[in-house]
Amino acid sequence: MTVPQEKEKPSRLARRRRREARYRRRLLVAAAAAVVAVLAVGAVWDIPYINAARVAVSWLKERARGGQGGDGAPEPQYLFLTHPQTGKVLSGEVSLLVGIYTEDGGGGKTLLSLSLVSYDTEAGGASLFMVPEATVAYNARGDRTELRRVLREEGAEDILRSTVRNMTGASVDYLVLCSFRRAVETLQGLDLPPLTLHEDAAFADPLTGETQRLFAGQEVRDADRLLLYLLATDRADTWESYYARRERAEGYLPAALESLSSRGGYGYAEERLRSDDALRMFPAAASPERDALYLASMLQAAMDMGGGFLPCRAVPRVEVQNGCGVPELGKKVGERLASLGVPLAGTGGNAKVSVGGEEVNDFSYQRSVIVCRSAEPRVSAYAAYLGVLLSIGEVRREGGPGPEVVVIAGRDMAQ
Repeated sequence: MTVPQEKEKPSRLARRRRREARYRRRLLVAAAAAVVAVLAVGAVWDIPYINAARVAVSWLKERARGGQGGDGAPEPQYLFLTHPQTGKVLSGEVSLLVGIYTEDGGGGKTLLSLSLVSYDTEAGGASLFMVPEATVAYNARGDRTELRRVLREEGAEDILRSTVRNMTGASVDYLVLCSFRRAVETLQGLDLPPLTLHEDAAFADPLTGETQRLFAGQEVRDADRLLLYLLATDRADTWESYYARRERAEGYLPAALESLSSRGGYGYAEERLRSDDALRMFPAAASPERDALYLASMLQAAMDMGGGFLPCRAVPRVEVQNGCGVPELGKKVGERLASLGVPLAGTGGNAKVSVGGEEVNDFSYQRSVIVCRSAEPRVSAYAAYLGVLLSIGEVRREGGPGPEVVVIAGRDMAQ
């Protein structure tokens, strides 16, 4: 008869090891669950840095299509044509809004300049549009402010995007905000070519408040003075400075882009660009280093698409005409436009109509009208934007000489 043996009891050390193994397994399962939950939230809400699941799915889809975009097109030539967070391929007109600002002692930011860089991915062209920072914008509460002060408002990035979209008709795909000091450091790193002044100038330094005087024939090599020149800080009048900025950019940028291209283009720019709190891109990429790659690709596209000429545009000056005969109405409407940050070409004329081959005053307008004489999309968008600002319902396209945008003040504006 076999005597059953007693079951051997585990030693104290073995029991402790088992408990530790169970604890580690539970900890591992809990950590995995937490990671899955975080990634799920990031994917659903497309939160930067934790939207890895969505980015991974987009990447797999791209690979499954054989390295082609969602519409069957080849991979985009430039990095910035791939959205940094969703992986979506951008096409058509892709726009970048660049703002340079200064900070006061209390941390408040004031915009010195706003420029919209647009890339036509189909036609292969690039252009620069100067956005007037004197233009009126409206914050989330509906209060009026100037674009130059909008960085002090909550949701400033959204206000900038929406205002520029309404004014230009362009969707802002990227927003880059850069402090004046950081812009100077960037120009120093890029080592852009000097320029020769054609007239005496006195530049106002926005950081120190000091005036830097230069003379005709003198070369401007220092990055700070070069930036002051391009921002036209030697022009005291707001609109004189704005239009001088456009002319100077159009004259200087082709040479600057050619210089960058000859030094290596994308690689040269990427080595000298870096993103930090003083230079921020929205939407941001996964890291500051990745942001620098995106910015370098934007510069490369400007080099390639701009060629020997980079068109620079600005909002047109607006003429106001009296369309109902009420004395001084044109002047009053002009003052209202000026308070809204609109550049004026004149306010003293009357609306005209041709009678028997002769132009006579036309005071038949009961309701105000905006006439746009240009087919250029930016001008048409600006005319429509003015219609919203002035609550004018009719904006019509008419060819002919004279200012590109005319506001004909009707009797409704005299009330």
